[in-house]
Amino acid sequence: MRYIIACNGSAERIIFPDKTVSKLVPGGAGFFALTGIQLWTDEVMLCAGFGQDYEGQIGPWLDRNHIDRGGFNVRDERNPINTCEYISASEWRGYADYGNDHFDSLDCFPDQDHLRDFLPDAAGVYVFRADDPVFWGQIIPLRQEFNFKLMWEIKATIATPEKRASVEKLLESVDGFSINRPEAFSLFEVDNDEAAIRRLRGYNLPLVVYRVGAEGLYILAAGKSLFAESFKEYETVDVTGCGNSSTAAAFYAWREGEPIHKIAAMANVAAAHNLRFTGLMEFEPGMRELALKQADTLAQRLAKKK
Repeated sequence: MRYIIACNGSAERIIFPDKTVSKLVPGGAGFFALTGIQLWTDEVMLCAGFGQDYEGQIGPWLDRNHIDRGGFNVRDERNPINTCEYISASEWRGYADYGNDHFDSLDCFPDQDHLRDFLPDAAGVYVFRADDPVFWGQIIPLRQEFNFKLMWEIKATIATPEKRASVEKLLESVDGFSINRPEAFSLFEVDNDEAAIRRLRGYNLPLVVYRVGAEGLYILAAGKSLFAESFKEYETVDVTGCGNSSTAAAFYAWREGEPIHKIAAMANVAAAHNLRFTGLMEFEPGMRELALKQADTLAQRLAKKK
């Protein structure tokens, strides 16, 4: 069964803490989430709007990595470009080169981007979104009609106390939720992980991914919770997109029926491979087989911990 990433795909420019600047690379939450699943299976695609010039920006990467373009819909002359500037190794700010309105206009809108066409055999749909009523007004009825599982990674812009009621209303219509530590502290007005996890557990969601940066992540699933330290196998090249890739990998593992230890392991292995590259992963020969072995070993190690 197919997994669908229903959110923005873009080109990205990365400014590192030492002020060096990357060339234009594929980026955006959608592509990072896609690679987080494509590390494990080829049955994944991105559905979103694109600009006419996207081939010149990211076409070679798409070709090298055998990316399914079936959900790409050209809806503008200019493809979105995002600049991600790191202030420190863990703090960054992003801005859209053509403005936020242009960037957001090419995010996935189910009706415009013909999402329905791909849903009859969909196991799950991942979204990275704020509380846009147009988007949610389209995706929620589709979830009810096609019975796919829906994973929501929240945008930081609505992780605020003022938006809590809106967030909680949307949580009634999703199967999985992903949030990082600063977002959770802000949303719930708490100052420690225990309090944040307690609030997240209260929603009784089938899957929660609570991310704590370089330390690792917590998985809440099947009435259990598990902390898994980061998989520190590789030198860090670029941390961009680790939250998206780990969230999507966890969603895939959960939807495939893996136990909590394997869900956490696959999430952290995906993030570790994401760290190896500037921008998106390159799918090297044997990489999937290696990742599967790493996840199995890590899951066994996690299962032995009390």
